[in-house]
Amino acid sequence: MPIEVNVPIEILNQEQFHALDRQVMRIVFDVHNEFGRLLDEQLYKREIAARCTAAGLEPVEREVGIRVSHESFFKHYSMDLLICRGYMLEGKAAERLVAAHRAQSLNYLLLAGMRHGRLVNFRTGLIAHEYISTTLTPEERRSFIVEDKEWIEENDRSRLLKNKTVDLLRDWGGFLDGNLYREALIHFLGGASTVNRPVQILSGTRQVGSQNLNMASDDTAFAFTTLQGNSGPMGEHLRRLLGHTPLQRIQWINLNRQQIEFVTLSKTQ
Repeated sequence: MPIEVNVPIEILNQEQFHALDRQVMRIVFDVHNEFGRLLDEQLYKREIAARCTAAGLEPVEREVGIRVSHESFFKHYSMDLLICRGYMLEGKAAERLVAAHRAQSLNYLLLAGMRHGRLVNFRTGLIAHEYISTTLTPEERRSFIVEDKEWIEENDRSRLLKNKTVDLLRDWGGFLDGNLYREALIHFLGGASTVNRPVQILSGTRQVGSQNLNMASDDTAFAFTTLQGNSGPMGEHLRRLLGHTPLQRIQWINLNRQQIEFVTLSKTQ
């Protein structure tokens, strides 16, 4: 299986989720009120799990493993708390909740095929919490359009990049953490030690320094993004970067919702 969760999952509808949410969040607030905001993150989760079990909200699973694989590539994720097989609680002890926390929580929901979850932050004076949800089904995530009019297959490596991206989306679906797809592509191109290499950054003929880029071949870098809507500004910045390197082209792949955009940016254009 391309995506495996190490415990059974039950899909809750919105009404079921919110009924359970009221009970769980009452426990979360109680723990935070009693212990304050200065505990380690894992201690909050341990106490919440114990109190949920005591309240009959069972089973309670901590550090739920999710394994994502494709051929020889695999990656492991860990969901903080899964209560009653269908309620995901992601806990943070951070200065504030940021976009990366929301994206991580949504990624877990999508991987597990769930619809609803709760993200909480224990570090603030009053506990911060957000409802995380998605309407995307696994079938919808595997439905996509390939836009490749601006893609040039210079060699076998460029062909591998494109074909493997399509294979990954057919296997896993879209809308997941962009780093997952990127790491898989790097793996199939030979691994980070082969792909991630220093490239000279030039100002005219003067060398400014070097910067590591992901290389598809000796004269071609590749970029992978998950930009929604207008990706034009990123294309412009990639062109500027290319113009200050000795490289000939950048192969750019962007997952724009259910559209995969393949673009070759070349100095000869």
